[in-house]
Amino acid sequence: MDQKLIFRRAEPEDLPRLLDLYLGSIALMRLQGIDQWDDVYPSEDVLAQDIANRDLYVLEDDDGLAASVVLNEEQEPQYRYVDWRYHTGNIGTIHRLCVDAGHRGKGCGKKIARMAEAYFRERGYSAIRLDAFPKNEPAIRLYRSLGYEFCGRILLRKGVFHCFEKSLAVELQEEQLL
Repeated sequence: MDQKLIFRRAEPEDLPRLLDLYLGSIALMRLQGIDQWDDVYPSEDVLAQDIANRDLYVLEDDDGLAASVVLNEEQEPQYRYVDWRYHTGNIGTIHRLCVDAGHRGKGCGKKIARMAEAYFRERGYSAIRLDAFPKNEPAIRLYRSLGYEFCGRILLRKGVFHCFEKSLAVELQEEQLL
């Protein structure tokens, strides 16, 4: 990837491009037999609210939006039934990580996930949680490659989702030793 990638908070004027990003990803996932997202979720209203809450971030290059992600502390109610490993400190949550179909295979998923981790680490969070659709094997591989540990399953509208968690405390300690 030769172009410079910029990680920034999404603005209201990004909404049309974000809709295109998600719709393109939904179409590609359908072709791959991954029924994770649809015309109900994530909707334009959901994305607009993410922007209004200042929780939606994008990874952008000269060609446009390469990826997006929502970063906050909101957890699905079903998360309370998961056997999480980390319970102290602030817990961040990653939602709706999406890579533009034209940017797949270029490291953008890993880049925006790393930026999400840096975002939470800089704000003193101790761990990150997320859920992923089990048939979305590229997402599962990404999270595992970044050190996220499987902690359980929850049932959401589209079926069973796998829950993952990663401690940031270990990385914070390692950085302090350097």
